[in-house]
Amino acid sequence: MNNARNRIANSDLFQKVEKIPRSIKEDRYACTTIIDPGLVWLDGKGSRIIVLDKGQRRSLIDSSAGVSTKNLGYGNERIKKVIRQVLLKQKDVFGYPHHDMENDYALDLAWVLSELTPIKAEREVVFANSGTEGIEATIKLCCNAGAKSSGQSRRRKDFIACYGAFHGRTLGALSLTCSKPVQRENYPVNAFTNYHIHFPAKHPFFVYDDWGDIQYVDYTPNEYIEEVKRACRKGKIDIDSVNAVVFELIQGEGGVNVASREALQDLVGFFKSHGIYIVIDEIQTGLGRTGKLFAFEHFNIDPDVVVLSKSLAHGFPFSAVIYDSKLGWTEKGQQSSTFSGSPLGSAIALEVLSQLLSQNLPQRAYDLGERVLGPALRTMAQDYSEVIHNVRGMGLMHGIEFWNPHTRKPARLFRNEVILQARKRGVLFLDAGISAIRIPPPLTIDSNGEGQHKRGNELGAIIDVLTESIRATRRKMKRIQ
Repeated sequence: MNNARNRIANSDLFQKVEKIPRSIKEDRYACTTIIDPGLVWLDGKGSRIIVLDKGQRRSLIDSSAGVSTKNLGYGNERIKKVIRQVLLKQKDVFGYPHHDMENDYALDLAWVLSELTPIKAEREVVFANSGTEGIEATIKLCCNAGAKSSGQSRRRKDFIACYGAFHGRTLGALSLTCSKPVQRENYPVNAFTNYHIHFPAKHPFFVYDDWGDIQYVDYTPNEYIEEVKRACRKGKIDIDSVNAVVFELIQGEGGVNVASREALQDLVGFFKSHGIYIVIDEIQTGLGRTGKLFAFEHFNIDPDVVVLSKSLAHGFPFSAVIYDSKLGWTEKGQQSSTFSGSPLGSAIALEVLSQLLSQNLPQRAYDLGERVLGPALRTMAQDYSEVIHNVRGMGLMHGIEFWNPHTRKPARLFRNEVILQARKRGVLFLDAGISAIRIPPPLTIDSNGEGQHKRGNELGAIIDVLTESIRATRRKMKRIQ
């Protein structure tokens, strides 16, 4: 009798939930620390998403590709076909945990990634479920490799990352992250000793320091490398204790800051001369976005570890760490994760890589960035020099930073209003850094490819709407801040 009552109660529970207003579920039951309460996701196709915007159904061009998770665009038919094929082929698409029992999809993906990643050494691959988990696996990999090569007494257990970096939110990765104070405050960000250095950008930019104060950074490559060496000489960085340095080559969350090739090469050479591992976080920059399959290919460096996620499995929770096999684990149980390397995630990732290469999407991203997006943004910066600090980016990963040139301070409120104005006009933009907007659209975005910024193509529409939104914000805000 009690079992019957429980079945009825459970049935009523799931009928009841459908009748509760969305606003109540959102306000009362769902954690909304980063959610825009005005937007509700419904669907997406190509470069567009369908949302409820304050209760009204709308179609928006997503200039961020789902925070760089949809390099191939929403509703990709070949991705959907692969998912259906896996569903038909297997009764269970998640399978047995990959680290306890192999599956062919994961093994195929490991081989393909090893072949595609231009690290000079022999490569191995370990899978995880997200970008931050990939970074956590990398931290463990480097620590274990250090101990393995020099014994447990080796003191190299420290890491270096950059101000403005975003490497994830779990505690190990968060110790490296230094993008915004709100991401770190109230958390123990000392999972290990870590040092932060300025990002070797090829342009000036605003960034938060360790104390949450805003700094304006503007170095020549020579000045930059000398500052790092000086910090090591003076003991601010104990170089002999450093295990690895972790870089994004374009800081996404940090403001779309692009590394200087000269400064980066000098820095990598300096760290390698001290036996320090080089880790490249390609979670947002990888898989064609910058005009090459991997962003580090632009910089002529040879990393020890590369981390991929986000668009690797088209937004399915998945990541891969590709590394010099000499660093690899040798003992069973040293690294594992229940859901990583699943058949479904691996099959999707294989299809993503296939489309990127067969459609030559990295080259398309490079061409659109060089011929359309970059020139249009630079023209915009000239036309609105009283509010635009600079434009930076590569391929289809660009950013535009706002400031007040008289006070030389970032114009965060101006940036926020531009984003609101753009949404009214049908384009979704994401903020970045202190006062920047990032523009990493799908690599498949519609464009006439000739720099004619008209509403007949979606990339042109993004450019037009951004221009109109800056103009409208300039009229609305008398004080730039």
